[in-house]
Amino acid sequence: MSLLSRWFAATSDVLTSVAVFGRRRVVTARPPVTRSAPSSPLQDIGARMRSAESDVRLDGLRDWVAYGESLVDHRQPALDELCAVLRDLPSPGTEVEQRWRRVLQATLAARLRPGPGFWLGCDVDLRHTTLVDFDLSDCRLRTARFDGTRFLGDTRFDHTSFLGGFMAPGAHFERHVLFTRSVFARGFGLRGATVCGNGELSHIQVAGPVALGRARFSGRADFTCSRFGSDVDCSFVRFGGRAVFRRAWFAGASTFEGTWFRGREDFVESSFGGESSFEKTRFGHRVHAD
Repeated sequence: MSLLSRWFAATSDVLTSVAVFGRRRVVTARPPVTRSAPSSPLQDIGARMRSAESDVRLDGLRDWVAYGESLVDHRQPALDELCAVLRDLPSPGTEVEQRWRRVLQATLAARLRPGPGFWLGCDVDLRHTTLVDFDLSDCRLRTARFDGTRFLGDTRFDHTSFLGGFMAPGAHFERHVLFTRSVFARGFGLRGATVCGNGELSHIQVAGPVALGRARFSGRADFTCSRFGSDVDCSFVRFGGRAVFRRAWFAGASTFEGTWFRGREDFVESSFGGESSFEKTRFGHRVHAD
């Protein structure tokens, strides 16, 4: 037997064993077992608050309160989850869903209003949410976001302190909205928002910039005695009713470029500390600026 023949004879058994072993591994191989990550207590609470059964919802809400009260670090995540549940509710929804929305709104306000159960230093993110007769009056919070939010009924933010900014670009207020005597430490924005009723903004104090560009007020817009500590952008705003800026104080630059005052406007005793622009502004009636 030649050397090459002896090598084939010696290795044939080994090659055959490897082939058989490989086939056996292919046949006996099992797919890996996938394990879903366990849900956190807050996720479980949120799932129950989204339940179609009222008893399960209320049970989840009670656990939500207990979760937020147990640790200070739980409060902001708990509020974020509550806002997410509100955001997930259908609009306008059934009568039961509407009642549940009001319960959640009242629960939110109770945590932001100084008194028993008050949670200090929290943010609210209710972007693209439907809210009904929303009331955050006499509250104290940090930043509030309401981008594209739809407010049904009257809306109240009066006598509220925002230690951060208030931003509601593109929001839609179907009736009146009140901001009377509220304080905004880092800006106020209603850019592109629509107010179908009256906008009550008298005696507000804004330390940061104000962004009202392209907003629409169908009713009266009252800024009497309001104080603006930074720049004010009121360009291309449409005031359908009376616009009152009597005794308002503008510390920074202010622009009303392209704004349309369809109703009567009142700038009596207003003070402008920076540059002001009324370029291409339209006035429907005689200007009151004595």
